[in-house]
Amino acid sequence: MRQFYYHLKTAFENIQLNQTMGFFSLISLGLTLMLFGVFLLFYENVQGFVQSMRESVQFSIYLKDGANQSAIHKLKEGLNDDQRILSSTYISKKEALKIFNASFHDKGLIERLGENPLPASFEVIVKADYQEAKSLEEIIATFAGFSGVEEVQYGSEWLENLNTFLNLLRLVGVGIGGFLAVTVTTNIANTIRLHFYNRREEIEIMKLIGATHGFIKIPFFIEGLLMGAMSSVIAILLLFFLFDVAKDYLEVFLASMGSLEGLQFLPIKFLLGMILAGSALGGIGSYISLSHLLRLRNPDYVTKTP
Repeated sequence: MRQFYYHLKTAFENIQLNQTMGFFSLISLGLTLMLFGVFLLFYENVQGFVQSMRESVQFSIYLKDGANQSAIHKLKEGLNDDQRILSSTYISKKEALKIFNASFHDKGLIERLGENPLPASFEVIVKADYQEAKSLEEIIATFAGFSGVEEVQYGSEWLENLNTFLNLLRLVGVGIGGFLAVTVTTNIANTIRLHFYNRREEIEIMKLIGATHGFIKIPFFIEGLLMGAMSSVIAILLLFFLFDVAKDYLEVFLASMGSLEGLQFLPIKFLLGMILAGSALGGIGSYISLSHLLRLRNPDYVTKTP
């Protein structure tokens, strides 16, 4: 316990050794991590919007004009019994005409045809687990074979485009995350290197009295962990401030585009993940830097000036 306290105390002393440099290092790292936080915030809200759209994914089953009540009843039972179907609504020919008139306000068009040309139909909403294109095709093939069914229609193209867009966002996120991870790791490694050189005389004395490389490394490794964690906290605070300032303006813009979904900040698991990731990157940066500085094949390396 006493050794751990010593290592922790030394790590904080390293950070405070050059307060100006430490301050700007933390701000720089915080801004870098905030960029990834902005992407996560964008992705999380887009995914929420897509999920709300998926909940309304539906297809239409149009019935033949000569379909009898027995065929309609069997189709309705089939829809109700299918575990892949969330809900289904029967729309008669009269109801379809009312919906058309309410939407287009052009009664003359129907009157010129002399009769109601609109078919009866079922509007079917599919459960979220079965909204992939392949699953939808299987469901549609099932009900297309029922007696009295004229045609089954659904907008497959927009659903496939939606899935493609989400997959592209994931790839972009991996690319951005990888680039920023390298940036953070490199910055922390360079900071640790500078702090190491600032204390090289003290480290030389420690080596002379028998301190192992592991004992020397631990405070700097803890310093890297702390810098990564503190940078993540700074990034989260900056991200929350940015979100709070921009939220009202963005929601007005989204409302004008027809989206009623409110913007949401990152959930707790994402925020904890950012702190753990920042700490891990700090530890990796420290390890890389220290492994180079304390090479076993050159034990006098620490006595050299940069």
